[in-house]
Amino acid sequence: MSGWCQLMPQTGSIMSSNLRVLIVEDVPADAELIELTLQNADITFSSQIVDTLDACKQLLHAQSWDVVLSDFRLKGFTGYQVLALLQQSEQQIPFILVTGSLGEEAAVECIKAGMTDYVLKDRLFRLPMALKRSLREFELNRQQQLATVQLRQQAMRETIINRIVQAMRETLVLDDVLQTTVDMVRDALGSTCCLIMRPGRHNEILVTNVSSLSDRWQQLLNDPCEMFPYYAESLQQGDAVVVSAIEDALQVGVQELAVRYGVYAFTIMPLLYQQHFLGGLSLYQCDRDREWTADEIAMLRAIADQCAIAIHQSQLFQQVQQQAQRAQLLNQIARIIISSLDPDYILQEITRLTGIGFAVDRAFIFAIKDDQIQIVEEWRASSTIPAMLHDRFPLADWADLLDPHSEFHVKRIFYAPDYAVLEPTPTRLAQRHISQVKSVLSVPIFIRDQLFGGICLNTTTDHRQFADDEIHLLQQIGDQAAIALYNAQSYERLEQLVQSRTQELEAEKWLSDSANRAKSEFLANMSHELRTPLTGILGFSSLLLKQIFGPLTEKQQQYIEQISACGDHLLSLINDLLDLSKIEAGREDLTLEDVDISEICNASLALIQEQASNQGLQLVLAIAPDVTSCVADRRRLKQILVNLLSNAVKFTDTGSITLTVERRYEPEDRSYAESGRSTPVWEAAAAEAAHVAHPSKSKTMTESSTSRRVPHSAFSVKQVASDIQETRTESDGFTPADAATRRLRAMRMSHSDRDLPAHPVSFILFHVADTGIGIAQQDILTLFQPFQQLDSGLDKKYQGTGLGLALARKLAQLHGGDLTVQSEIGCGSCFSLKLPGEPLA
Repeated sequence: MSGWCQLMPQTGSIMSSNLRVLIVEDVPADAELIELTLQNADITFSSQIVDTLDACKQLLHAQSWDVVLSDFRLKGFTGYQVLALLQQSEQQIPFILVTGSLGEEAAVECIKAGMTDYVLKDRLFRLPMALKRSLREFELNRQQQLATVQLRQQAMRETIINRIVQAMRETLVLDDVLQTTVDMVRDALGSTCCLIMRPGRHNEILVTNVSSLSDRWQQLLNDPCEMFPYYAESLQQGDAVVVSAIEDALQVGVQELAVRYGVYAFTIMPLLYQQHFLGGLSLYQCDRDREWTADEIAMLRAIADQCAIAIHQSQLFQQVQQQAQRAQLLNQIARIIISSLDPDYILQEITRLTGIGFAVDRAFIFAIKDDQIQIVEEWRASSTIPAMLHDRFPLADWADLLDPHSEFHVKRIFYAPDYAVLEPTPTRLAQRHISQVKSVLSVPIFIRDQLFGGICLNTTTDHRQFADDEIHLLQQIGDQAAIALYNAQSYERLEQLVQSRTQELEAEKWLSDSANRAKSEFLANMSHELRTPLTGILGFSSLLLKQIFGPLTEKQQQYIEQISACGDHLLSLINDLLDLSKIEAGREDLTLEDVDISEICNASLALIQEQASNQGLQLVLAIAPDVTSCVADRRRLKQILVNLLSNAVKFTDTGSITLTVERRYEPEDRSYAESGRSTPVWEAAAAEAAHVAHPSKSKTMTESSTSRRVPHSAFSVKQVASDIQETRTESDGFTPADAATRRLRAMRMSHSDRDLPAHPVSFILFHVADTGIGIAQQDILTLFQPFQQLDSGLDKKYQGTGLGLALARKLAQLHGGDLTVQSEIGCGSCFSLKLPGEPLA
């Protein structure tokens, strides 16, 4: 807008300027009278008088005028014809009739035809006023037209910018955004071609986008921009290049390029983001000279700013992607190092992943042995690339490897974007001509400050510039390779050491076992000392929570609840740890008795009833009719069942928990005993659990008549807590595990001859089935190990110590039975407790 205003005269200055007046009059006296009237009105003007139509036409086309004063009736033509000539000349100036006589109808017709005003010759004193009024009206019209044009251009500029911004929001593909930009700019400004140039891989400025309808210019894509070097300094400083006529270009090279491509006018707008040069936006006019207006330049600059933002955002997105890919590459290499100790496999995988991750043509690892460099592992992008695996080179050809003060040793890098510029040695010449090496990036591998070799990247098709972060990544990979080699070497040394010290370890095994037993005995004997302070903590926190000595603030209440919860958790951990230690030390005794199965099952379910109800889980109890009692330690059996049921509730979000009890008869042969044959009671319980979890999928299952829901009886917190405390603190006399097993087996064998064929043996099976998250097959092997938890991350969802299942299985084995599991991810789990079924004699 401001550019236009500087070009247009202001209304107030029109009458004070030298008006150019064209007078069309065939009567000299009347023409002289018109000039005299203007002079008397203090109007400064220059005039020219014509009395023919041809002369009028010639002057209108040859010069610019401010006003035309014409008689209506002239010799051989009329004022209408003069008006037509003025309209043909496209000069937007007033046309005033100065005539002798003119009726009202004729005056109206003249005004309709486009004449601005009329003045009768006998009233020439009105001419100055009519002239000023007409000039003022035309000036206002011109300003309104200018404002309209500017508003239209501004609307067009905003439309283009909005569409570019919309394109940026709709896609992260930068090329689509820039292509949309050049097409819209070309159409909006009516230029021959619009293109965008950006820095390439080697920092040369390339043409990356050309407007779609500029067919002849498509051949420039991905080629260096020949115009850029002439204006590089100006563009990088943020200055626009505007050439309205190619003759105005001072550089001879620019004029030659313009002639070659048929360019008459052009403009280049730099793409800058925070003073960082990202490219340029160019417009070319090939059919005529073109005066680039201030509005057009402003619009191009606004569009260029949006393009620069899009390019910057794309670069940030690419950086994030590259960082993620590099982190993934390092993680993959780290997993390989952890998963294997085979050095050949590790180096092979590191080489392969590095070559793929850096998108090079060749990657290899070399080692230094016997004053030679040997390629020990290699990866190639395709089979057409010459192989270098097992090639050997003399170490003397590589001064960097021999000199401990070289960059390869100090900066841990050897980098040659153009391998041909290095000092030619026989090895380098062979690599250039035979192995087709064009660019090299190599980092050393140091093992305990000793140079092992290095990892190297090659390009064979094109030269490549490696960024600083890429070099740093390769150095990290080199460090990872060094760790892998060191681990492998350490493993080999350890194997040798193990072989040489086998006898020593056998001798030390007895000492280790003694220390283990001493540790277990110590923990077992420390039971009272460990529990005493916790009992005080729990007792005092309980008294404080009851607020016997006065009310607590909300924050105090919260802290004491946390103290109590932590104390309970620590007490549970100590109990489990002490129980486990007592078992391992052989000090855990069992008190075997006839246990009522229905009673102990209901008691165990009652302890987890509230937690299950809070989670919306249904509890199902199914006991076979032929199962009434079993031989077990009542407290330990209840501890096992509560542990299994608690775990089932913990790892089940929806559905049900089913406790099934059955009797199974198996031969003495253990291989047959592990066959996993199920009775109808277990199948019915499985159907019940499936129906609760997935009602629509369980129509074919048969529900056992013995299955029944556990009643939703209300257990008070105090009552449940006392039951739990009782199971933790009771200490009765028990028989050692091995003695109990032998006694139970003797009971089973007392009614038959040992020399007779194996006869069925009765077992009681307790199945705890859930519809929870399930367990992967590979995790089942570690499930019963102490201190092992499948969800072992720092932010694990399910809390616990990892002792519960290990303790439960050891207790089951103390009874002469076992604890097993069957599970599948997403389909739930079934833990089976197997106990001898013979009653006590």
